[in-house]
Amino acid sequence: MSVAPSLAAARGLLQARRYGEAAQLLRRLVAAQPESAPAALLLGVALLHQPDSAPALAHFQGMTRRWPALEDGWQGVGKALVDLHRPDEAVVAFTEAARVSPAPARALYHRGMAHLLAGRFAEGWAEYEHRLGVSELQPRLLTAPLWDGSRLAGRRLLVVCEQGYGDVFQAIRLLPRLLGLGGTVVFECPGELRTLLAPVLAGCEVVPLRGRGAPDARFDAWVPLLSLPHRLGLTLEELPGEVPYLRAEAVAMPEGGIGVCWAGSARHPQDHQRSMDPEFLAPLAGMRLVSLQKEAGLHAPLPEFAGVLQAPPIPLADFAATARVIAGLDAVVTVDTAIAHLAGAMGRPTFLLLAHAAEWRWLMGRADTPWYPSMRLVRQPAPGDWPAAVAMVAAGLRGVV
Repeated sequence: MSVAPSLAAARGLLQARRYGEAAQLLRRLVAAQPESAPAALLLGVALLHQPDSAPALAHFQGMTRRWPALEDGWQGVGKALVDLHRPDEAVVAFTEAARVSPAPARALYHRGMAHLLAGRFAEGWAEYEHRLGVSELQPRLLTAPLWDGSRLAGRRLLVVCEQGYGDVFQAIRLLPRLLGLGGTVVFECPGELRTLLAPVLAGCEVVPLRGRGAPDARFDAWVPLLSLPHRLGLTLEELPGEVPYLRAEAVAMPEGGIGVCWAGSARHPQDHQRSMDPEFLAPLAGMRLVSLQKEAGLHAPLPEFAGVLQAPPIPLADFAATARVIAGLDAVVTVDTAIAHLAGAMGRPTFLLLAHAAEWRWLMGRADTPWYPSMRLVRQPAPGDWPAAVAMVAAGLRGVV
């Protein structure tokens, strides 16, 4: 079996999200070419995209025995261990990945998320800063110095958004804490969020986001929004703070309903785990289900199920409109997307459907979250088991509606 054409075919299958087929092809390739580290690595990637990360863990552990100096092997071990809710062991794997790497920022960033998953905020936030050295995660690198968390003493501090909208909704609660530091806070705000974020922007100077260009504002120091937990020394005990901190005028919905969102952006690296097909929501079909889904992509509802879903009373043109709909609903049921953070920040009753694989924001072994008091976490009891998770949501909703 020729390595190069098979690797190209496997990459094509992975890009098409045909993970099972990619794994089958790569298993044959690895059996025929056991010394090919690229083939072994791609097989590990395909296995990490399966619902259960245990086979991926075993595979990557084998890679570290064969190629102990290969950073990506240790990274794969760490990622699989995080998925399996074993953050302390993941920290060890990411530490080894950093040790053998000539550019350890990615491994240290992943180690930070393992610490956060375990609730070790001080270590986690500090190492989360290493994302600034990972090219695809970097916010714009501006010429002014990064803010070190000290008092501003008359300086102007620019806060820039980064990553996804859910990250903004989660971290924006910390912005008002900057106002007592003796300077001017300048927030570079995406235009589509300005109305929605207004409650937490009071006292800040707000300037529009200008893509990758220089901001239209004078500033003496700057900080990415997701660096505020580290710079401000956020502890687990300080959460949730004042919630709700986002508000919207409810659109008229005399019949109320349950808002549902079943899929996030297909570009998200963990979308294969966090998104579901809407038909899994069938146990909720006896309730009035209002769709909060904007782009379903691969998870568009089948025609026979589409009739179960009610269209929202106004177009979901932006998150401000979505917030108005959420404000008029009885509850929200959603997978792990920006909708979850928006509903939680608004203090609305929210059932968050989580994959069995761990995600640092939601910690481990708990049905509540310190970030949002009105949110209930409903995890898959086994990898890929959405039916059991939705059944738990259905039981919980009987106490709400």
